Amino acid sequence: MTDSFNHVTCPKCGYEENSTTAQKCEICGQPLKKSKSMAPIIAGVGAALFLGALGFTGYNAFFRKDAPQPNPQVTNPTNPPVDANAGGNTTAATPTTTPGQPGNVANALSWGERVLFTDTSNPDMQAGAAAYATGDYATAAARFEAARQAVRNDPEALIYANNAKLGATPALGIAAVVPIGDTPNTARELLRGVAQAQDEAIKAGTPIKVLIADDRNDAGQATAIANALVQDPNVIGVIGHGTSTTTLAAAPIYQQGQLPMIAPTSTTTELTTIPRQGSNFVFRVIPSDQFTGTTLARYMLSEGKAKPIVFYNSQSSYSKSLQDAFTTTLGLEGGQVVKLVDLSQGNPTAELQGSGADAIVLLPDSATFDAAIAVAQLNNGQLPVLAGDAFYRIEALQKGGASLTGTVVTVPWHPLKSTPPFAQTSSSLWGGDVNWRTALSYDAFQAFRSAQAVGKVAPASGPQGRVALGQSLAGQGFSATGSTGAISFLPSGDRNTTVLLVKVQPGSRSGTGFDFVPLP
Repeated sequence: MTDSFNHVTCPKCGYEENSTTAQKCEICGQPLKKSKSMAPIIAGVGAALFLGALGFTGYNAFFRKDAPQPNPQVTNPTNPPVDANAGGNTTAATPTTTPGQPGNVANALSWGERVLFTDTSNPDMQAGAAAYATGDYATAAARFEAARQAVRNDPEALIYANNAKLGATPALGIAAVVPIGDTPNTARELLRGVAQAQDEAIKAGTPIKVLIADDRNDAGQATAIANALVQDPNVIGVIGHGTSTTTLAAAPIYQQGQLPMIAPTSTTTELTTIPRQGSNFVFRVIPSDQFTGTTLARYMLSEGKAKPIVFYNSQSSYSKSLQDAFTTTLGLEGGQVVKLVDLSQGNPTAELQGSGADAIVLLPDSATFDAAIAVAQLNNGQLPVLAGDAFYRIEALQKGGASLTGTVVTVPWHPLKSTPPFAQTSSSLWGGDVNWRTALSYDAFQAFRSAQAVGKVAPASGPQGRVALGQSLAGQGFSATGSTGAISFLPSGDRNTTVLLVKVQPGSRSGTGFDFVPLP
């Protein structure tokens, strides 16, 4: 693994460890190019989009530990300051900081007084923000609703509309920190889950306002935002950040400031090593790398297979991390890897003959994905095949075809296994299927909502409310219900859960003749 920052971030799945020479993302296969202006989409509008959007965020284990922590600027959910840089007009101000040089982050935060997504233009959004900034909440709500009617799948519009409808009503404040300036589509996917959960909470009589924050997927900006949120008494909890790098950069600040944070998509095992004194305030709702590798190993053992040949890429931090977790669990629980094959070296398919293995485990990255497919094709169903989450994309079905029939793959969420009525409600709300980021950010919000009820946390409760919220999340017996079922946390802050498994079977959903079908 490497802690070099000479990498390319995928604009689709947010994975940050792609080599600067890579043509495609090693996690989801997205072509890599410099582009900051991707039009908003709903994952799953078509079969190819649906499966493509299910790619993983990646497994980012390193971050800048020396990121500066400036004096933050804070905001108020019921009386936000007018943007001093707006010059009296209605256009949203752009952040004044640059990566690695965070300063005043006020322009990267909004309850509705500024529009943070600048890759699209909507006059109603700008008019709504101007009205919200002056405290004219009725006009703001109407204009945000008009914006939502024009662009149905815009979560920023729904969040601001609900904030405006609450107006000056005392409300709890939850911040959602996402990488708008870096990967706006990823940010929208995360915010859709938050927006849906907020909408449901308000309709059920629980007033919760959401502060949207843009960390631009930059560690320095993330620390600046974390400092601002810790010092803002209106914020009692944080959902974020969008990637492991920014989550790790901000997490120590939340922990020290006793501001509960729930990470929806950070998988790195490093998150559990954040220094803490006393209660824990850092949690996550997505299984970590260790959970994924452990689940795959235990499933294989339960099927009576204990001597696999494992294919991985030693040059990929993602692939190596998953291989380490799988191999460790297998060895501790009675199995043994009979051969470890580096997909990036030599002729991997030649290693199958005479290996003495009783199963094949494929843990490739994008660069070695085709080599892993070649292994599966040569095997052609002779040995059972298990694969990591990098296989959870339509290219696997297109290229592998019948040779992958019966292959078991790890995934964080699947719409067919979603807790009712989340999938149906989200599809109706946004006009199409959502992906795993939306499901897991929804779960993070639901955990906060349940903890608020358990801890009897009221608006304007300040530091005491934050502590009560954190203690509720960490409390023995705590449970919430989300899109992925019951939500509870281990003392480490990891979610107490297992990883979902799907199997490749003939089907018509994907349009390839094969589908990923959840195991019973």
